[in-house]
Amino acid sequence: MATYYGRKYRLVELKHSFKEVILSCKIASKSKTVGKPDMKNPVYVAMVDGSAVHGGMCDRFKGIITLYAYCKFHGIPFRIKYTHPFRLEDYLSPASYDWTLKENEYTDNPRYCRILYMRKEHLARRLLNLKTKKQVHFYGNRDCLAQVNEAFRSAYDWGELFRELFKPCPVLEERIKSIQKELGSNYYAAVFRFQNLLGDFKEYSYRAINDPDKTEALIGKCLDALRNLQTTHGRQPLLVTSDSVTFLKRASRIEGVHIIPGTLTHIDGNKSPLPGNPYDTYLKSFLDFYVLSEARKIYRIGTSYMYPSEFPVYAAKVRGIPFESITI
Repeated sequence: MATYYGRKYRLVELKHSFKEVILSCKIASKSKTVGKPDMKNPVYVAMVDGSAVHGGMCDRFKGIITLYAYCKFHGIPFRIKYTHPFRLEDYLSPASYDWTLKENEYTDNPRYCRILYMRKEHLARRLLNLKTKKQVHFYGNRDCLAQVNEAFRSAYDWGELFRELFKPCPVLEERIKSIQKELGSNYYAAVFRFQNLLGDFKEYSYRAINDPDKTEALIGKCLDALRNLQTTHGRQPLLVTSDSVTFLKRASRIEGVHIIPGTLTHIDGNKSPLPGNPYDTYLKSFLDFYVLSEARKIYRIGTSYMYPSEFPVYAAKVRGIPFESITI
């Protein structure tokens, strides 16, 4: 069995090596940025530019932090090119490390850069063994920090690296403070991820239950789980986040439950134009993430057939707060 999966993983790596060549030519043929970069030491760039499937917000951060840890250990200049479906700088600003691309630092010319496409490569072998003098454009969506730490005997912490890179932009910071003014500083949080089970969150090809009785039974189970949490935590405010507007409306009727208003979307799963104000729609995901990260504790709650989202797992990692998964 181990040999089978070893061969399967090597096939994935080989497939990605071919994809890198094709992707490199495709991008260069359309790019206007093909000159030689000015920097003496080539930068490594975490790429979120729409040229590949990037996944949701959490997956994108996993890849970014993985590359940053690698670069930090080796003293390699690290940058982020995040332009799809929005500019990351519109929501997050550099904290103690400036990851923004400067003029003439970046190139799409295959002579001076190489693509490292590593979606689903959880062992990160090709990154750990990388030998190149070219600028590297990294496409990754896995958290390989443990592999980086093991390979180089480092002890990087995911939350510390995240805080080194990012801080909320002024608009996001203002919204966070507004929500926390209502919640106070002693709140806990519960996260529910239905995908499209309740028929109100279009994401990839996930299907709705389409049975009113079963839908109501699922909502009822989740609401009961919230009431049980309230029994445990007494009168502490309870923040509830979810990808289902239907569930959030029902949860908000429970005394002591708080929700964050806004339109919900999946960053990579919605191919249609967003209704209303796209900036505010994407801001909601960052707002949820940051407000969750400052709770006293985060619970991920769901049935065995609901998606075990890692969004709350990584929100908890930002500041090292307790996390617990509950299956109902």
